[in-house]
Parts: sequence; structure tokens; C-alpha cells
Amino acid sequence: MEDKCSQVLYRPSATVIIAADKQIKAYPNFEILLFERTTNTAYAPGHCVFPGGTFEEASDECQEWIDYFKEYGVTSNQLDRLIVKETNIKRASPLLTSGKNFPRDISLRITACRETFEEVGILFFRNHETLKRLNSAPTFGENFEDVNFDRVGWQFAVHNDAKQFLNLCRRLHIVPDLWCLYEWSLWRSPFTAKKSGKLLQNFWRCTKSEKYGCRHLKCMNLYSFLNLKIYRT
Repeated sequence: MEDKCSQVLYRPSATVIIAADKQIKAYPNFEILLFERTTNTAYAPGHCVFPGGTFEEASDECQEWIDYFKEYGVTSNQLDRLIVKETNIKRASPLLTSGKNFPRDISLRITACRETFEEVGILFFRNHETLKRLNSAPTFGENFEDVNFDRVGWQFAVHNDAKQFLNLCRRLHIVPDLWCLYEWSLWRSPFTAKKSGKLLQNFWRCTKSEKYGCRHLKCMNLYSFLNLKIYRT
């Protein structure tokens, strides 16, 4: 079985576990966000899953992202914080540290932010003010809120063209909050899975000080899932 697994071509992907701290300090003390997929989706039909999806090299690892980060004022030291340099730990180094234009540690976080927004409408972001506080403040994931933000329209745009995620950030004058994502685990789908389901998933954990409101439920039903579910742990 090990030989068969080594011969299978897996697609890199990113999955986000969003945990919100409960306001009342009692057990269970965290709430986890999942959504229910419809039965006609290619991967995990009818299952409750974490938001996430497949890495797109043309959009998630393009030079335009580095150019935009520099233009916005993201420093090289801030980007270096995202790169795991330890060599004495067990992790899939080729998956996470290689890349066409920049390390995969960065581009897979872009994938995670893009897919989370596309699937559940949550846009992790930093503006100039919060970017300056990156070294001194805890890195909780914050969702972009604006009454004039066409959230659903942009979800469709990003769904149809992953490159639109960069255009979205430019339009809103923000950068995706790559720093609120913490490497959690790595999962490889069984080699017997269908081609569309052969994924090498990197799991990221994001902790939110407050849980996301039900206003996003209006975004949910327009895509490939049925319900937003909160699980306590």
C-alpha cells in the first residue's frame, strides 16, 4: 500500500479550522465552524466539512501577490514569520517550503484565505493599522465588515476566477491575514479516492475572539453547501 500511495499524484490544498472562544467561560469552551455540502458536489458530498479547497498556482503563487504586499507595506520580516525553518520536526517540507515565486508556506495561506471567503463568506484581513500591530498584538482572525461590501457578488467572482481574490484585496485596500493562520496538521486522502478527491491537505487553525454572526447565512445557500453548523468542543 505504501508503494501505491507514493505513486499517486496528490493536489495541494488548504483547509481552515475556525475556532471561536465562547463568551461564557464554561466547558465546552470553543465553537468550531463547519458547513454541510450538498449531495451533488464532487468531493465529500453530503458531509459536514471545514472550509477550504485546492491550491491554484496561477492565482495563489503569482508574482503579483509579492508586488502587492510590497506596495501595501508588508515587510520581508513579516513575510518571513510565515515560513517554518525548523529542520528537526516531521513535516512535508517539499509541500510547504518550495514554490514558484515564493515559499509554499505563504501561498497555501493565500489559498486558505481565498477558499474560506469563497465558501463561507469570511474574509480574514489586515489593513495598514492592524498590520503595524502585527508584532505586538495577538493574531486573531478578523472578518472584513462593511455595509457596502457586495460579499455575495465577490464570492461568485472568486469562485469563477481565483485571480479575483487579489483584485478584491486591491479594491478593499487590505491584505489577507496570513498571520492569523497556524499550521495544525497534514492529511492525505486514501489512494483509492477518485481523482477529484486525491488531496494533500494542509490544515490551518484560526482562533477568533468572537464567533461570526448569522448574517453570513444569506451567503451560504448560494454555493455548494446547505447549512452552516457550529460545533462545540
